[in-house]
Amino acid sequence: MNKRRADLLLIVITIIWGTTFTIVHSAVDELTPMVLVALRFGAAALVLLPFAGDMRGLGRRGIIIAVGLGAILFSGFALQTFGLERTTPGRAGFITGLNVVIVPILGRLVGQRAAPRVLAGIALALVGLSILSWGCQIPALGCAPEAIAAAGWSIGDTLVLLCAVAFALHIVVVGRWAPGLSVRPLNTLQLLTVALLATGMSLLDPSQLRFRLSVETVIAVLFLGIVATALVFGMQLVAQRAASPTRTALIFALEPVFAAFFAWLWIGEPLTSAVWLGGGVMLTGILFAELQGWPRWSVVGGQ
Repeated sequence: MNKRRADLLLIVITIIWGTTFTIVHSAVDELTPMVLVALRFGAAALVLLPFAGDMRGLGRRGIIIAVGLGAILFSGFALQTFGLERTTPGRAGFITGLNVVIVPILGRLVGQRAAPRVLAGIALALVGLSILSWGCQIPALGCAPEAIAAAGWSIGDTLVLLCAVAFALHIVVVGRWAPGLSVRPLNTLQLLTVALLATGMSLLDPSQLRFRLSVETVIAVLFLGIVATALVFGMQLVAQRAASPTRTALIFALEPVFAAFFAWLWIGEPLTSAVWLGGGVMLTGILFAELQGWPRWSVVGGQ
């Protein structure tokens, strides 16, 4: 796969993930966070198991990497789901986008370096993300009073920020150690690990097992499990064979824009001036890094 096709695949992933903030925000009205994570990843693992092949073919190293990736994903999705109980889908999407900055920082620890042009694009994306997250506190942007009132930092925002760190770590580990491993068993095992960890945590706290399922919630769980988890993480493993972790994070920075769009489309969360301006600056940063030739990557001891 060439870099342009990898980028297109990553954009499709970003659009799909942009839908999940609103879906999860609605689903936690009927499901406790750990039950939702367990059902989502359990459904994903069940769909993939018949096609996974022999996981022993990964070897000891591959199994350790897959389980490690699953543990990181579990941390990220648990934090995100708990956070979405306490913040809005749009804000959660914006804060998750901070992994565009966290990824190159973590990448340096494993010897990965990004080209200056890409770092400049990341800086612009960070400016845009800041406007998206806190711009409504600036009266000149003309945000609605209810949007300004909701702009303060909350415990939910902190949980989502920790989730962003976990997702950034996942991107770095995939880019550094997953290439060369068979995608199907690797993806199945990492998702199965998340499902088992979430189920175990639910059993430790019986109050987490209380839930009700409407038709809408069942559909939401199936979409989250089959499309936004089983399919998407397989796509990521394939795409990151041609895209470095920092490049991946830069494209994933568009996720907050899609999250805001779907939050507006489905539940009427306002598209404020901060959303338009911040999203525009983020898109400019991504285009700055991508246009006029592809960035050249220098990776030491990595891809």
